[in-house]
Amino acid sequence: MGALIDFISQSIQVLYNVTKAVGFPNYGLAIILFTIVVKVILFPLTYNQVKSMRKMQEIQPILKEIQKKYKNNQQKLQQAMMELYQKEGINPFSGCLPLLIQMPILFALFSSLRTFFDPTLNPDVVMAHATFIWVPNLGNPDPFYVLPVLVAAGTFIQQKVSMVSINSQQDQTQKTMLYIMPLIIGYISLQFPAGLSIYWVMYSITGILEQLIIRRPQKVKEEVNVK
Repeated sequence: MGALIDFISQSIQVLYNVTKAVGFPNYGLAIILFTIVVKVILFPLTYNQVKSMRKMQEIQPILKEIQKKYKNNQQKLQQAMMELYQKEGINPFSGCLPLLIQMPILFALFSSLRTFFDPTLNPDVVMAHATFIWVPNLGNPDPFYVLPVLVAAGTFIQQKVSMVSINSQQDQTQKTMLYIMPLIIGYISLQFPAGLSIYWVMYSITGILEQLIIRRPQKVKEEVNVK
């Protein structure tokens, strides 16, 4: 984790130098650029995740038949399901990969920002550029609580856009998580360094755009089929 923390700190400093080179030196902008870079790197995984979820939705009628047929034989049920996944080219675990990669980044970014904006620990930081709009120090929590509200709102909208209905039980679970998770994350972010909250908000915004871009071809295809 230490190597990842150092890498993130160095990346933010490099991206800050980029903002400085274009005439807008600001660490908040550097964090936004860092978020975009992370999203671009993770895009192939996200694309596969959405594609896999879409296929999972399409094969639900077949899965229900398999579950009904082998309801008294769990071994046969698992075997038949895995054969179906292989036939359709579905990786049932692909949906977890972006989250598994994202979590270490979040923890490392949290640890990095706690010390990054401390001149005694990071003499290279330019504290005059460690502000962002109303936030006086990106290493401290937002004193006006605006960012935690944006974190909660961004999380809610991103979940709403990316939600895929598969069955009634999952529908209910998704609906519950849709409202509970943003509140929990928004509350936790009250203690986040403001820089981490900016990362989270930007990650949600780019995630929403990403979902709309990925799903656009499917939407056009469905409209053509209807016509």
